[in-house]
Amino acid sequence: MSDLQQAWSSVLTQLQMDMPRASFETWVLGTQALELKNDVLLVSTRNAYARDWLESRLSAIVQNILK
Repeated sequence: MSDLQQAWSSVLTQLQMDMPRASFETWVLGTQALELKNDVLLVSTRNAYARDWLESRLSAIVQNILK
């Protein structure tokens, strides 16, 4: 497992503990970290709506987890 995959796995574990189960399963489960470049993490999501939801609600939380 790459460092990026390990880091994303840690993020998912923390989010799973902090979020309601239904929200985690609906929005976060199944996401994957694809690339980290210039301090920007590219994450795949199921669709554009999920991307927007995650970006607006979780980007700051994910940044804090990754620090």
